[in-house]
Amino acid sequence: MSFSVDPFKIFSICKGRKDMRKSNKNSNSASLAMEKKVRVGIIGSGGIACATHIPNYKKIDGVELVACADIDLSAAKRASKEFNIPRFYREYEEMLKKENLDAVSVCTPNAFHKDPAIAAMKAGAHVLTEKPMAGKLSDAKRMYEASKKYGKILIVGFQTRFRIDLNALRQLVNEGELGDVYYTRALSLRRWGVPVRPTFIDKKVSGGGPLLDIGCYAVDMAMYVLGFPAPRKAYAVTYDKICKDPAMAKKGGWGGQWRVEDFTVEDNAFGFVKFRNGMTMLLETNWASFSPSDAFNLILLGTKGGAQLEPFELYKDVLEKRVVIKPHDEIHQPDIYEQRIFKFVESVRKGKPLFSPAIEGLKVQAILDAMYRSAAQKKEVEVEWDF
Repeated sequence: MSFSVDPFKIFSICKGRKDMRKSNKNSNSASLAMEKKVRVGIIGSGGIACATHIPNYKKIDGVELVACADIDLSAAKRASKEFNIPRFYREYEEMLKKENLDAVSVCTPNAFHKDPAIAAMKAGAHVLTEKPMAGKLSDAKRMYEASKKYGKILIVGFQTRFRIDLNALRQLVNEGELGDVYYTRALSLRRWGVPVRPTFIDKKVSGGGPLLDIGCYAVDMAMYVLGFPAPRKAYAVTYDKICKDPAMAKKGGWGGQWRVEDFTVEDNAFGFVKFRNGMTMLLETNWASFSPSDAFNLILLGTKGGAQLEPFELYKDVLEKRVVIKPHDEIHQPDIYEQRIFKFVESVRKGKPLFSPAIEGLKVQAILDAMYRSAAQKKEVEVEWDF
């Protein structure tokens, strides 16, 4: 029996990615130590900075984490003390003026990515910004234009780009194993996972609800795997039926209860995108629903085969029989948060973005923006694309 696809391809991909992880970790010792040191600053010193940015910068030889800033000075002070960061500031502008930074992580709430990112690039630093790129498309466009104007790297921190199975799926698409992909279903769903802090549920701060917060992952994964095809139109609907229910608010979410009047974003969003090449994509995302379970998946249908991300499976016809091809062993993912910091530092050293460049973050934002506009206008809308 012969297969049009090597059923063991996934194993070679996994091995290659595993070797890459070893290489990255080894390169962060003696070899990187001999290179020019990279001076790093943090803007926004709260949860995500302390959980995934600062600890991973501290692992890399040749990186000096010299300062952090937060509008809440106590947060900056705590981060400084916990991670032995020499200086802390309330105003990021003062930090940028005094510290001569090579690189900056922007870890502020979504609606406040633009100003610190642009200020950091103007001050001469390369920038890694948390996902999504911004709270709204106009801000993302200004960030992208600033990166070109000041000649600085701007990377959007989609750590899912480092998943082994996602890259295997992308390779199968690139090698034509699925044929012409005509339909994609992207899922980022939670049975019950409402983040209750204002940075998530207050639209003035967050920019949006799950469509922006975790829907951005689903859109980015799909576009990354498919090679960023150009969209034409989008249609979407959003709901706030679950989190506007006082009984649900009393039940609470991640971090406690919330007041219904404070919840100003959607809790569910569903969208449909038509692409210029004829392909279509369905997006489903939420923080809470009466669904069977959480779901984080990417499903592709093509003319020669289909595939999905979780569990990683390839669907083909072999000798007129329908078969399912999947890894025999469990896929062990790398620490994807670690990888994005390692790769950002490598990008700074090499002077070019090595993953998730600003233009791709901007294009993801454009699709999300079209979905929000469609939901507000209750009709199909054009997707802005030719940047």
